[in-house]
Amino acid sequence: MLKQERFSKIVNILSTEEIVQVSDLANMMNVSEMTIRRDLRELDRRGKVLRVHGGAQSVSSSLIIEKNFNEKREIHVPEKKEVAKKASKLIKDGETVYVGPGTTLEFMVAELKQKKLRLVTNSIPVFEAARQNANNYDLILIGGSYRRTSGACIGALANHDLKSMGYDRAFVGVNGIIDDALMTANMEEGLTQKIVLDRAVHKYVVCDKFKLNKNDFYNFYKLSDIDRLITNHDVAKKLVDYYGQFIEIDNS
Repeated sequence: MLKQERFSKIVNILSTEEIVQVSDLANMMNVSEMTIRRDLRELDRRGKVLRVHGGAQSVSSSLIIEKNFNEKREIHVPEKKEVAKKASKLIKDGETVYVGPGTTLEFMVAELKQKKLRLVTNSIPVFEAARQNANNYDLILIGGSYRRTSGACIGALANHDLKSMGYDRAFVGVNGIIDDALMTANMEEGLTQKIVLDRAVHKYVVCDKFKLNKNDFYNFYKLSDIDRLITNHDVAKKLVDYYGQFIEIDNS
């Protein structure tokens, strides 16, 4: 296959897949991984794709228009529920737990079986999911400037209240993880989550496998400063090996 034919095929594949791995492209085109890496470097230079660790991402998916929380609830639901269930089991009775915005974390609080907890959140959807849990938890909803896209309360008022509390555990979601960076779509929302993570004894990122190797607008925290990444059991081994250098990964 000629170089220009490979270029065209790579761009076409990325028009339907957000991310593709070097090894997969090499197998599809019956060429070496070294050839594919050279192709991706050239396509990245031309602005046709965005190179990420082990592969490439479509340019359109890197120019992100953030989905709102209702739209996100319909995406990758089995994967989200899998990691949510695992995360819910890490909490001990009697703890004070922060749960950040995100549809995976909504599923997590719905799964909680502990009898006594204090749950703190600045997410109205997470608060509603916790309120509907059969257990009578002590719920603290943090107010502030309402962000309609995510359903989160952010800004100075939220930050002031969150700074005044301590947390046994903090669970946050992400829009993407790229190298050692946790990414989100909104700077204010990221700053709010950073405040909580800095005050938590145990810090967790809860995300489905599709968030790995995915970029977004704002880097709000270092992956290596998190205690554990909770993700799906069938995440690619290459990704586990790569991100395992930064953090303990729970993909059991």
